Amino acid sequence: MTRMSSATIAVIGCGTLGTSIARGILDPTDKGCITVERVITTVATESSKQRVEETLSRHSSRLIVLLKRDNLRAIEDADVVLFAVKPVKRNDVFSTPGVREALRGKLIISIMAGISTQEIIRLALGNDNTSNGPLEVVRAMPNMAAKIREAQTLCTADMDKLSNENFQVATWIFNQVGQAQFVAESSFDISAVLVGCAGSLLLLAIDGLLDAAVAEGVKRSEAQEMTVNSAIGMLKLVPAGEHPGVLREKIASPGGCSIRALLELEKRGVRSAYTAAIMAAAERSKQMSKS
Repeated sequence: MTRMSSATIAVIGCGTLGTSIARGILDPTDKGCITVERVITTVATESSKQRVEETLSRHSSRLIVLLKRDNLRAIEDADVVLFAVKPVKRNDVFSTPGVREALRGKLIISIMAGISTQEIIRLALGNDNTSNGPLEVVRAMPNMAAKIREAQTLCTADMDKLSNENFQVATWIFNQVGQAQFVAESSFDISAVLVGCAGSLLLLAIDGLLDAAVAEGVKRSEAQEMTVNSAIGMLKLVPAGEHPGVLREKIASPGGCSIRALLELEKRGVRSAYTAAIMAAAERSKQMSKS
């Protein structure tokens, strides 16, 4: 694929994340290395088809929404194929007659959680080990902030097989919904868990803070605005150069409220609970390719 070439991108299994990615590449913030001629999406039900068509109605002239029975048609017509199906359904999708043949020579991108590049290659090749040339596969994990173009997307690939052109294309796609970053696959599972799960764990913490505020007589809507805005401001200090531990110590003044709250969390083992939760999620991610 050459710079500024036009391409058709298929999103197979266009759920919430797939829809956000489709919207991003149909309305890019950066023209970059590729001009998107069409986006073809596939969904499981008529209601999902209607949802995608309504959400992306501004781009209807370049959008085709098909049902999952037409996955093969979408793949055949695409230059780049992004798989966003649930991991447990991957075998059904790839074993559809003609799919593996249709994938030859195309950039394959997967956002299927926990599915390694080797598993994707196995799925794409099946029993055929005579494929002409190496498959170019990118494994990626965006998070839900893709909806507002604020996602941190981790990507990984066999860089000896991935062409520079397709590296640029994959990076461009995820830059349209935030920021893409390539990492080694050896650290992908734990890194992807941080990107994909850390937000939900922090939201759980925020929900607990809101419950306390409501119990003390503050309206939930008011407490939410105060808590979220405060958290966003504090978290922005970390990439600005403040270490989380040092920043926490600066906030917790002697005899104050913050140190009392922090000591209560330490007594209840909250820090170790967060560590254990992320490590358990990373282990589950490693197991998913094998299950």
